[in-house]
Amino acid sequence: MIKNSKNQWDLVITPHRGWLNLDIVSLWKYRDLILLFVRRDLVSIHKQTILGPLYFIITPIIATLISTFIFGKIAKLSTDGIPQFLFYMSGNLFWIYFSTCLNAGKSIFSANESLFSQVYFPRLTVPISQAISAFIKLIIQFILFAGFYYYFVTNGMESKLSFQTILIPLLLFQCSLLGIGTGILISSFTVKYKDLNFLYAFIVSLWMYISPIVYPLSILPKKWHYLISFNPMVGIVETARQLLFGISSIESTFILNGLITTVVMLFIGLIIFNRVEKTFLDSV
Repeated sequence: MIKNSKNQWDLVITPHRGWLNLDIVSLWKYRDLILLFVRRDLVSIHKQTILGPLYFIITPIIATLISTFIFGKIAKLSTDGIPQFLFYMSGNLFWIYFSTCLNAGKSIFSANESLFSQVYFPRLTVPISQAISAFIKLIIQFILFAGFYYYFVTNGMESKLSFQTILIPLLLFQCSLLGIGTGILISSFTVKYKDLNFLYAFIVSLWMYISPIVYPLSILPKKWHYLISFNPMVGIVETARQLLFGISSIESTFILNGLITTVVMLFIGLIIFNRVEKTFLDSV
């Protein structure tokens, strides 16, 4: 509880909340704490490192080169006419951001046990701050992607960019909501059932391969497109490639299905998380 100068209570903290009392408004009150966490994440990652900020540049390049070699040169998967390097880099950028948000939500209890046991603040400030810091890193990587895009355009690739490209941040916002929502849902179960942690890596790997990260949606049989569109990463990645390259198998129905899944996962994740966070210190 916090008193003001007139000895009246300005804030009352209580553990007794209903299933639907999510108290999202308090996140705005703790916005300064979120910014502090963002600064901590950006600064701490550079300490005692050789590469420093270069790590943000090297990581997507290495991931793209590996994907190009394995899936482009060896497996010879189609990229729908998009230059292989740009195709795999665009998919990897979105997937890395999503998986970062997913891991931030999944590790919210295990990675912050000592902090949560000492002081109260809205627990969701931690994954939100990590999603913001990951977005800042992603901006650097997208600048790098823009450089490669310009190189391919100057070497004969037709540019399909338009004003609609400004919608890409909305796709990234959906990535963050999906990642955090799914992450805190998984964390809510693994905080009590530790053995479920072993399934996490399998779930992430499976999710990647049922998403068009290293292959276009067009190589899958048409009859499976509608079903797989309930995986939000399908709509996100395919829409991004439509905006960037003008080539995609995306349909408006697929985008809507992905948005429905995102909202459902976020809502269920918040409800379960809201219930578990009251007693999680008794389980970790």
